[in-house]
Amino acid sequence: MPVEGTMGSTTRFGVSMDGDLVELLDQFAVAGGHANRSEALRSLVRNELTSDTSVGDGDDVVGIVTLIYRTGKRLPSVAVSAYPSLRISANLQLHIERQSCIKLLVVQGTAGDVRGWAARLTSRQGVIGRLTICATGEILRELRR
Repeated sequence: MPVEGTMGSTTRFGVSMDGDLVELLDQFAVAGGHANRSEALRSLVRNELTSDTSVGDGDDVVGIVTLIYRTGKRLPSVAVSAYPSLRISANLQLHIERQSCIKLLVVQGTAGDVRGWAARLTSRQGVIGRLTICATGEILRELRR
């Protein structure tokens, strides 16, 4: 397995898998619109690498904070100033039912700041929330190539 190199170069390698797992991979590829197994595997690897557990606090990330709450309820504010790297890039709010709203916040910053701010926001009473880390700085750099 190569130790050096960048994510921009393609390396061909073989993968051995149980037949049942290959069938699941093929189903995942079709359902996800992937052209082949390689694209499906790349998607799975990227998803795992951007999962919350594999990202260090100092890593740059882009994430989405999803909040569901009762219509008319004022969301408590959580000061952004306590999280110096945090930037809110987009804010979308929709009424999903007569009594419920969903708010989507696209955020950027270090994983520690993003996690800390999102945790304070999603832990509020009457709010159902989740942080999804969508990309790391390394993956964003790969996309620029």
